[in-house]
Amino acid sequence: MWPWMQLLGFNLFWFVAVAWQHPAPLLGLLALHGLFSPQRGRDLRLLPIALAGCLLDTLLWQLGLFEFAVGFPLWLALLWLGFALTLAHGLRWLVVLPRWQQTLIGGFGGASSYLAGAAMGAVHLPWGLGISGSVLAVIWAVWLPVLLWTMGKLNAGIPAATGVSTGEMQP
Repeated sequence: MWPWMQLLGFNLFWFVAVAWQHPAPLLGLLALHGLFSPQRGRDLRLLPIALAGCLLDTLLWQLGLFEFAVGFPLWLALLWLGFALTLAHGLRWLVVLPRWQQTLIGGFGGASSYLAGAAMGAVHLPWGLGISGSVLAVIWAVWLPVLLWTMGKLNAGIPAATGVSTGEMQP
C-alpha cells in the first residue's frame, strides 16, 4: 500500500511545487514522507540522484533551455529530492522493465512534466514547446534508465533490474 500512497503523494508534491513555486509546503510534504517511509535510512542514500538531477537542470538552465522568474529556484531542487524518493518507492516498478521501456517512459514522462510545468507558468521554455519538448524527450530517454541504474548501484532498497523477476510493487 505504501508505494501507491507515495506515488499519489508525489503527484500532489509535483503539483504543489509547480503551482505555488515555494519551498515551504514542499518541505512539509518531504517531512511527511520521512515520517511514514518504511525505508528512512535508505532514503538518505538517494541524495546523489537528487543532486544529479539538480545539476542537469542547472546545466539546461545555463544553456538557455529553461528560464525562471528569479535564478534557479529552490522549489525545483526540492522537486528533484521528491522525485528521487519516488523512484525508490512509488516508481520502483520501473526498475524491472527492459531498458527500451524505461527509455520510452523517460522520454515521454520527463518531457511532458516540463511541458506541463511550462503550461502552468513555472518555467519558460524560450526555445519553444516543440524544440524544448524534443530536446527534453531525448535527454529523459537516456536520463531515466541512468537514474534507475544508479539507484541500484546506491543500494537504496531497489534491486538491480536483471535480478528481479516481478514488476509488482511490494511494501
